[in-house]
Amino acid sequence: MSWTGQIPVILLENPKYPGNIGMVCRLIANFGLPPLRIIGDPVDFHFEMEWMAYNSSEELDKIQYYPDFVEATSDLEVVVGTGMIHGSDRGRFISLNELPSTFGDKKAGILFGREDTGLTRSAVIQCDCMIDFRLPGYQKSMNLSHSVSYVLSTLYNHKYQPKPNKEPVNSPSDKKHFYEFTTGVFKKLGMNQFHGNEFLPVKRLKQIVERSNPSHGDVAFLYKFFKKIDQSIDRLDSE
Repeated sequence: MSWTGQIPVILLENPKYPGNIGMVCRLIANFGLPPLRIIGDPVDFHFEMEWMAYNSSEELDKIQYYPDFVEATSDLEVVVGTGMIHGSDRGRFISLNELPSTFGDKKAGILFGREDTGLTRSAVIQCDCMIDFRLPGYQKSMNLSHSVSYVLSTLYNHKYQPKPNKEPVNSPSDKKHFYEFTTGVFKKLGMNQFHGNEFLPVKRLKQIVERSNPSHGDVAFLYKFFKKIDQSIDRLDSE
């Protein structure tokens, strides 16, 4: 199954916990969304990020960092914020069910705030509107990743009529990212000029991998393997 129409972009404003970043990346892989955008300083690698991004760690490498709201949303036509605090200075609130009609066919983004403080006032002011979750229980706040999941599942089921996904499970885009990543690893290993051919190592790897007709899980395993090599090289270089 896949989205029809515009696919929303998820933005996080200065997230606090690495684990939540990993879980959001896993959701991005679940729902087939564009790379995660983070407003704030780049987050150093933390084991919780990869652990929580189970089988989706390639999304961590795709994270896009922006210094401010304006740059992060420059290509978006509408941006909706999220929060549990109401007030005259918190902008216009809409129900979650109104989100599909608010987005329409526009390129849209959904902005989530920091876990302990929520969205900054400046971000709220720049959002087109805010989502009101209207939760029925006594605990009104949600974990960051739960909030993302809640919004995405509602939007997916309300706005988009699922259609059969004709793309094979092991999509070319996944393989392309894998081979691009291994190019960098081979370079760190000093193999980028193997036999005088800069692309020979990746070409040979591709030939070997393609002969086995790998599944999505096979490619994910190989990615993790090369990711560990890449991290080990970085640790050795820093010592």
